[in-house]
Amino acid sequence: MEDIREGALHKTVVIGDAVFEIRYGYASEEERQHWEPTPVYPDFVTMPRYTPEGFPFVTAYQDGCDCYRPKPMITGENWCSDCKHFEACEEYIGICRCDKRAQHSASAPKADA
Repeated sequence: MEDIREGALHKTVVIGDAVFEIRYGYASEEERQHWEPTPVYPDFVTMPRYTPEGFPFVTAYQDGCDCYRPKPMITGENWCSDCKHFEACEEYIGICRCDKRAQHSASAPKADA
């Protein structure tokens, strides 16, 4: 049986040199009061991570940014996964391939940071 207590490891995702541990938790205090813990994916908006080439990692269901360009035949939520710049890497984690969002400096926080 799967251990679903808060903080338990759900899975490890490896994308290139980047390693992300997905642990069980809650998105809000309201969730904590009403439901069991669920897998919590990284918050790349508040803690950005980048590929060695400088492109940002994103989660599929984070809100689209100013560079959002919907894929053909997409309507609705404006999530990153619906954007033409989104490169899916794992079920919920991808890379934004928009050149405007890339960090092209040695000081950009890399995936292994």
